[in-house]
This record gives sequence, C-alpha cells and structure tokens, in this order.
Amino acid sequence: MSKRYKILAGLLILFLGLLVYAEASQKEPINWYESYGKQDKIPFGTYVFYEQLSTLLDEDRIEEVNIPPYEFLMDSLNPPKGTYFFVNSYIYNDEFETRKLLNWVARGNTLFMASDGFSEVLEDTLSLESDYTYDTDDLVKRPLVNLSNPSLGRKLPYIFDKDYSIAYFEVIDTLKTTVLGVADIMRDEDSTRIKQPKVNFIKLPFEEGEIILSTFPQAFTNYFMLQDSNADYTANVLSYLPKDGTIYIDQYYKNSKTVAVSPLFLILNNKYLKWSWYTLLLGALIWVIFEGKRKQRSIPVIKPLPNNTLDYTRTIAGMYLDKKENRQIATHQINHFMEYLRSTYVLATDRLNRDFIERLTAKSGKPHDTVQNTIDYIVTIRQKAELSEDELIRLNSLIENFKTTH
Repeated sequence: MSKRYKILAGLLILFLGLLVYAEASQKEPINWYESYGKQDKIPFGTYVFYEQLSTLLDEDRIEEVNIPPYEFLMDSLNPPKGTYFFVNSYIYNDEFETRKLLNWVARGNTLFMASDGFSEVLEDTLSLESDYTYDTDDLVKRPLVNLSNPSLGRKLPYIFDKDYSIAYFEVIDTLKTTVLGVADIMRDEDSTRIKQPKVNFIKLPFEEGEIILSTFPQAFTNYFMLQDSNADYTANVLSYLPKDGTIYIDQYYKNSKTVAVSPLFLILNNKYLKWSWYTLLLGALIWVIFEGKRKQRSIPVIKPLPNNTLDYTRTIAGMYLDKKENRQIATHQINHFMEYLRSTYVLATDRLNRDFIERLTAKSGKPHDTVQNTIDYIVTIRQKAELSEDELIRLNSLIENFKTTH
C-alpha cells in the first residue's frame, strides 16, 4: 500500500471514530410511545404497575390473557368467571366482541376498562358519550385527577406532570352510574385544584354484573406512578375491583404487542449496535478498496501447444497419395503395425517367420489364418519395389481386420 493510500485510510478511520464518538455521546432521547407493555420501562410502559401488582392484589387471583376476548370467552358451557381487566390508550372492540363481553358481564362478572376511548357499541349500550379537553387559552395542560370518595381521594388532586389532553364522559346515565372520580386540566402553575371537574371514572351495573370505566389509563404508566405519591391513586382505583374471583388481565389489546422482527431490525434500533454495524460495513469497504487489489504481477495465461499430430499425419499422407508414393505409405503403415505388436504383445518383430506367427497367434488369441495371412502379406509387400493402390488398400484392410478380430 502506498503512502498516499495509508494517509487516506487513516483519515477515514479517524473520521469514523469521531462520528461514532459523537453519536455515542448523545443522550438517548426519551421514548414517549404509549406502549402500555408490561416489560416496557419507558414513561408510558407499565413495568412499575406489574411489579407492584402482587402487593396490590392477591397474586393467586391474577391470570394473564394473550388472546382476543372473543376467543377467550368462546367456551359457553364453562366460561371464565371473575373480572376482565383492560388497560391501553385505546380499546376499540368490534360490535360482535363487545356483545360477547356484555353477555359475559350480564352473567355476574365484572369488566374493568381504562382507556382514552371506547367502542361506539359499548358507549351506546351504556348511554355514554365521551370527549376530550382542548383548552387553547393556557400553555400548561397538565391533567389533574382525584377520586370522589373522600376516604380514597385527597384535598389536592394528583398531577400528571406532562402536557396532555384528558378524556372524560360528557354524558352519563345518572340513574345507574356512580361517579368514582373526576379530572381537570391545570389552569396555571400556581393552582393545583380541580376547578371544572369532569367525570373520568365511573361504575354502573349491567344486569347481574358490573362495569367499571376510566378514561385515564395513564394512571397505570411508569411516568405517573413514579411521581410523588401518585401510586396511591392507582392503588385506590384498583380498590374498586371485586375482593374475590380471578382477575383476567388482558395482554392482547396492547400497543406494544410483540411482533416478529429480523436481527437487522434489532441492530438498527439500538444506538450502539447500529454504529457498530456501520463501522463493520465501512471497515469492509476500506479493506476492499485498499487490500482487494492484486499484490503481485499478473500471471499470464499460456495456452498449451496444440496437438497437431493428426493434422500432420493427414497432411503427409495426402502428399504421399498425391505423388503416388504407395511404397512409402505401406512402409510407414507396416512400421506402425510392428510397433503396435511390440508394445501390445511384447514380441520381437525383426524376424517374421513361422515361429513368430505361432507365438503371435498364441499371445493375441487371434485366429491362426488371420495372423498368417496378415504377416505373409506384409513380408510380400516388403519385397516389392512398387505397389498399386489395390495392394495398399488390401494391406490396410488386413491390418485393421487383425486389430478388430477377437
């Protein structure tokens, strides 16, 4: 490698190192995705909630459900009994699944849902209407929540310390519905009181069962529970669940539902693995540029000399035929045949007598007449000074017949 190439490679490596250092030195940006996943430690994950769940509820009562409600409640002869617990940013069951859930509740079970929005069928059935707060007068839009029961609520509401629009029930069936909690938006930095309470947590009977709805699923997130004493609000919300029976916690309607991903997806979604991958690719490119070249002189490809023996033989034979040199052709043909006999049968060919004919017959296994006719004719040809074409043809026929006869 020349000095110029070494300098260029050094500069590339230095630039790459500085780039990786600058990227790795940056703080990981906060992921505000509302996953509500039990394994997610991001602000809107629910890792803390599930870690504390065993202290809030009897662990033996908890059972996770990873299939759709319709499939879970399919067994009509022996359906599950207890409380079906849903928490996610949005839970929109279709009409058929909503009817399935309501029929299950009607048989004496409990449905708990915490979500920013519910299916239209559910709201229509329960005579509910929900809406969102959009206060454009103030820049501060931090939600305030509290419970209506004085023994569970407190004088100052719980604060969700992030600008966020809250959902609430604009219309409820006042004859059947029990208001469990209210919410509002912080109007200014100095006031933490709920001035315009909006219903966000309700309970209402449904035939033999009960439905509990909350429009504040953020109460179960890591971000909310780790602020001040907000975990008390979450615990008090759970206190409205039945004191006995199994609690089926839904893991199907989650924004963080696990999907199959490729190894490259995992690499590129991790800051450090991503830059390690880029470093590897750039290193491979540098190696190809500087080390992929030939380091020695090219070796020329030398074609082997062609075997022109057959062409030469044909040429010489053609010359002899043109000049009528039948005697010369016969001599060459006899010499080649004698060489064939010496190499094949290991016989001396200097004396072509009766003894030679007997030994050649024995070693070759050819008929005695074939051997005798061939050798006698060769001896005759050798004694002639001139040969005709017919005699030359007969000589060739005898030799070929000897070689092919078994």
